Amino acid sequence: MKKQEKRHVRILFQTKIDRHGEIEDYEFTTKGELYHKGTQDYLRFQEVLSDQENVQTTLKWDGRELVLIRQGDVLMRQSFLRGIQTSGRYVTPQISWESVATTESVIVRWPQGNQKGVIHLRYHFSLQGQDTGIHDVRLTLEEE
Repeated sequence: MKKQEKRHVRILFQTKIDRHGEIEDYEFTTKGELYHKGTQDYLRFQEVLSDQENVQTTLKWDGRELVLIRQGDVLMRQSFLRGIQTSGRYVTPQISWESVATTESVIVRWPQGNQKGVIHLRYHFSLQGQDTGIHDVRLTLEEE
């Protein structure tokens, strides 16, 4: 992504979690900002978890590593590097757990003109040593 002003995007966020054959789907749409700072690209958007729970989510991309940063009612920091196991942290007002992600794939393609962008992430995830399954996350980005 070229260095430029913040770009406003519409985001379709889709997650599918496979827990040993039991599938859980989660989807929402939101608006966000896409911008470049230093040597990294950023996508920032708001997640509404419930009527009273909101999380500011930032995805940071340097061309190799994707870092997920969540701030608000849930705090989380997790990096994703293809083929590598990474440690992170997941915190709510009630708990603080260590997280581990083993990333199978990371694809980042920013929107260009009329072409939609995509962030596709597939990883095996565990919280506090407990397997939470294989997570398949796809964000479809469209400039406003």
